[in-house]
Amino acid sequence: MPQPAATNQAEMHDAPKSSDSASKSSAYAASAASEPLRLPALGGLVLNVSQMDLLSPAIKISTRSRHTDGRTSDQLFNPLMHEFGLLDFATVFALLTPLVIIALTYGLVQEDRESGVWRLVCTQTSQPWRLVFTALTLRYGVLLLIGVAASVLAFLLDPASTGIAAAQWLLMLAVYNLVWFSLAGLFMLLQISSGAVAIAMLGTWLVLTFGVPAGISWAADRSSPMPSRMKTIIDIRRFQEQTNQQRESLLSGWYQAHPEIKPTGPLKSLPREINGLPAALQLDSQIRPLSVRFDEARKRQFEFMERWSSLSPALGLILMADRLAGIDAPRYADFVNSVNQFEDQWRDFFVPLIMGSDFWSEDRQKSLPQFVFSTEFKASASLLLTATQSAIAAFLLILLFGLRGRFTRT
Repeated sequence: MPQPAATNQAEMHDAPKSSDSASKSSAYAASAASEPLRLPALGGLVLNVSQMDLLSPAIKISTRSRHTDGRTSDQLFNPLMHEFGLLDFATVFALLTPLVIIALTYGLVQEDRESGVWRLVCTQTSQPWRLVFTALTLRYGVLLLIGVAASVLAFLLDPASTGIAAAQWLLMLAVYNLVWFSLAGLFMLLQISSGAVAIAMLGTWLVLTFGVPAGISWAADRSSPMPSRMKTIIDIRRFQEQTNQQRESLLSGWYQAHPEIKPTGPLKSLPREINGLPAALQLDSQIRPLSVRFDEARKRQFEFMERWSSLSPALGLILMADRLAGIDAPRYADFVNSVNQFEDQWRDFFVPLIMGSDFWSEDRQKSLPQFVFSTEFKASASLLLTATQSAIAAFLLILLFGLRGRFTRT
């Protein structure tokens, strides 16, 4: 299960625990006992908790290349392409809310037109649109109350949730409902049967919820294409072959570059963890850039989809849920970058000790570098999504209010 949002990453990466035999253990054994570094979730993880499975939230650093030997996940696809396949709280809300609104507004005006009741209403009041707006407002309030109650319950069940995440989510819910109720009001202006309006709204739901996100995903992939997986595998195999051939020269070259550290015996007779370490570091320096390209491509695709999420209210809602949960592609790319930087510091600490066959001591344990990744929530990105959806809702409301006179048509 993902770690609570408030968990400190420095505590997650504790040094190997001391014991009576700690002073007798080797630096290599101490390095192998290090705990994985974990991506700290934010206060809205309850909204999209299954999305965490598509990431590698725990990364174990090593003196070897974790990109070939120590990966905890092999997800090579863009997680956004699988958003709607994960039935988390945010996804269920994004999918079902428009259907509920369609059911609540079905035949609200059209059936009265068909039966002739609406003609009588129009003759008895000079502003029949007020009745429509009142009916929509009441239904909006009821549905919003249900959504708020369900959301509050979900956040209360997560001990790591935060009030800021909950408040931003509830604001987005209000805007999301407003968009769809405004669309429902606009469809009521059409002088067609109630069944035709329902079919038209269902078609709009399908297009905005499934068609538009698919198109935006396609455009995002064309804008920032993912690197070729096959070419990456071929490059990795080529680098592995090269480092295997250069194993001895890399080992002797390392000791020449560090004359203060002496090998404990002939180079060919050194233990495996020492003999192959320079080659492993060389291999990792070549493979790491290949791996980073995938995270950077996902980051650019996510940001591209955010820019165009105004075309799909459901997509904007789910992208915001990712932001509130702290599992969005830009934040994960920053996490991987921080892990890589810390891994370099960690290796600078351990590699000389391992190459010198030093024993692990309590003093060295206290001087271990510590990894800290910020758990601070950046509200700017999620607020931008809310502002974009609010602008769409305001436009639809203004349009509906401007066309309110068409409700007098019978």
